[in-house]
Amino acid sequence: MASYGSYEWWTEVIDLDRLKDLVDRFAAAMHVGAVIATTDGTALTIPSNFCAFCRRLRSHPEGRCGCERSDAWGGEHALDVGGPLVYRCHCGLIDMASPLIIEGRLVGTLLCGQVLLRPYTEEEVRKEIVPLWPCDATEVDDWVQDFLALPVVDETTVLNAMNLLNVMASHVVELCERHLIESKLLHRTMELVKAQRDKETLERNLKMAQLKALQNQLNPHFMFNTLNIMSRMAMFEGAPQTQELTIQFADYLRYILRRQSRDELVPLSSELECLKQYLSIQKVRFSDRFSYVLDVEPEALSCKIPFLILQPIVENAVVHGIEPSLRPGVVLLRGKICEGKLEISVEDNGVGCLPEKIKEGLGISHVKERLKLHYGNDASFRIWSKPDVGTKVGICIPCKED
Repeated sequence: MASYGSYEWWTEVIDLDRLKDLVDRFAAAMHVGAVIATTDGTALTIPSNFCAFCRRLRSHPEGRCGCERSDAWGGEHALDVGGPLVYRCHCGLIDMASPLIIEGRLVGTLLCGQVLLRPYTEEEVRKEIVPLWPCDATEVDDWVQDFLALPVVDETTVLNAMNLLNVMASHVVELCERHLIESKLLHRTMELVKAQRDKETLERNLKMAQLKALQNQLNPHFMFNTLNIMSRMAMFEGAPQTQELTIQFADYLRYILRRQSRDELVPLSSELECLKQYLSIQKVRFSDRFSYVLDVEPEALSCKIPFLILQPIVENAVVHGIEPSLRPGVVLLRGKICEGKLEISVEDNGVGCLPEKIKEGLGISHVKERLKLHYGNDASFRIWSKPDVGTKVGICIPCKED
């Protein structure tokens, strides 16, 4: 693997397009500029929501070099203080840096800011700050106007931004550590395959390793930090519905974390309770545009199914079916026992698509893989879809009761 914190190392550890999307969302939500930089200050993601002044500055070769040095300085000193750091960049703007630390080493920095703590007069800018800029005399007026247009925030806003910056940095670290853990797990699994001679033992250990790798991708510890902040803010702002929604989502995550450390197979009734939490959250999100129906025979509730096998299917129905549709959406989940097998279907009346246009994302691929690992050829998975009608996913597995 490439050296820790280098651009090459990051490309091996995480999908940079996915990382860019996360930074874009964070920058838009906080109304600040944001970027992730390597340890030497090189921009790892395309700068998100940057102000006109900083775009002008980075378009200048000398200015870009100064920004990279300033970003690298922010990361190093944030590491020294052990958390988010507020500092003034080389051109007079207020920036914040949060170190990205993996296995005890600094691998990069999450930076945001491009704000001022007080308004400046044009005279002050020309006298105190213009000398810091690498601009020609003919460009000074444009640079000054862009600087004066920067947003002015108070210290409370900066402190709130630091808290959320720290949460976002934890999320990025979580994604990277997850990949590293899975890579090491794969390496250990391959060593086990070489060491074991018994075919049945080899297959059993490999299956368990694969299942654990899949479970690790469903382990959202980082989100509890965000939920705690959201719940406190909702309470202070007098928003009981927002606070209740946050608590409901936390319960949903706790179910996931609690079950991941136990048996892989759980009763269908438990999974339905988890789905109700998820669907209730979506109900709040879409309001009257969304409803759901759970139609499961009582005899099927005790059947055991792989943990969290239905959630990716239901999520796809909401995100790819209901959300893009203009008409009120319904998700219908049915379950029954037929000839000793449990049949489950998830149907939506969303946008649908032609059968040849169906694309199986990461969630559906993992569902199919886990079904194969548990049941082999005894399990079936099918998708039907039609444009402007909707999509239906069907699963059929052997029924194993409690």
